[in-house]
Amino acid sequence: MSEASESLAISTIDPDYICLIRDMMAASATPHRSLSEKTGISKSRLGRILHRNPKKRLRMTVDELEGILSALGTNILKAFLRTEALRDLDPSDHARYESVIDLVGEIVKDLGQELVKTLEEMGGLDGTEPQPHWVGILRKGWIEDISKAVAFVMGRRTVISARDELWR
Repeated sequence: MSEASESLAISTIDPDYICLIRDMMAASATPHRSLSEKTGISKSRLGRILHRNPKKRLRMTVDELEGILSALGTNILKAFLRTEALRDLDPSDHARYESVIDLVGEIVKDLGQELVKTLEEMGGLDGTEPQPHWVGILRKGWIEDISKAVAFVMGRRTVISARDELWR
């Protein structure tokens, strides 16, 4: 990836995304040099993009952001979900929710395409059928379904744990 990339420049990146990148680098023990090699972004440019002082940071292109996230094993969607979902949590609790973020990311990544395909098969959709107020209803349904599934798994763990205690 060249430094003179013609992709869109990101004029202001929410500091949480830079923090996320820096945290992911620390968690995977990925130094700037290694990330530079994986992304094709020069080590000096990468250092200036990810500078601790936001006022000293260089603008990052969308291609650079995608490359950095990909090199760290994630993508823009999951980075967005992580920063938004975990914003108010203590950083020490973030790791517990990584599987939730991955789950939501997998659900959402192809949802639009699958929904359009299904609606196309139904035929006759003129675009006025979906309503904005459905967002809350659908969100609540997802949360309830996922919560029930988690509660079921937790219940099974409790039963298994209790059974194992009987044999000790």
